Amino acid sequence: MSDNPRAGGVSKAADWGMLVRADRVLGWAETTFVGGALAFASLLLFVNVLLRYWFLAPIAWAEELSLYVMVWIVFVGSSVAIRTRGHIAIDLLPLVLSPVGRRRLAIFIALTVLAFLAVFFHYSLQHTLRVRGSGQVTPVMQAPMWLAYLAMPAGSALMMLRSCQVLWRLVGERTDDEKFAMDLQD
Repeated sequence: MSDNPRAGGVSKAADWGMLVRADRVLGWAETTFVGGALAFASLLLFVNVLLRYWFLAPIAWAEELSLYVMVWIVFVGSSVAIRTRGHIAIDLLPLVLSPVGRRRLAIFIALTVLAFLAVFFHYSLQHTLRVRGSGQVTPVMQAPMWLAYLAMPAGSALMMLRSCQVLWRLVGERTDDEKFAMDLQD
């Protein structure tokens, strides 16, 4: 029945295919952003060190920009880590639980992470909007400070999306499978 067209004329298989493609594009964008931003910040700091010590003419805004780029890398990179199961986890408890217990624990952890991220998103968005309303600018570049703070709600939104994907997989998979061991060897 999944191949039957629905009222909109699009099959469920096409819907899943579109979601898979969107996930791949988002994953590529996240990874490319993190890699590109890290390369940019590294190159900028390297050039700044050369200019400072060889020519006594540093780039005044290089350290400030690198700092804010690193903030963005942390928050977008955290989403990548959720997607790739790269966050630190303590796996002692899951190892002693049955597969059903592991699955329940994994679902509980995913729900707890989602709740935390929802609260974090709410308060970080409020703070970002407050900073935007105040007109605060960065000390050296005189750039709007809210752009640096925007990394928090943007990153938490990406992390919530990735956590929902993890939860969806956990709920949709069979309980007799050993996938719920939360192993870190992936």
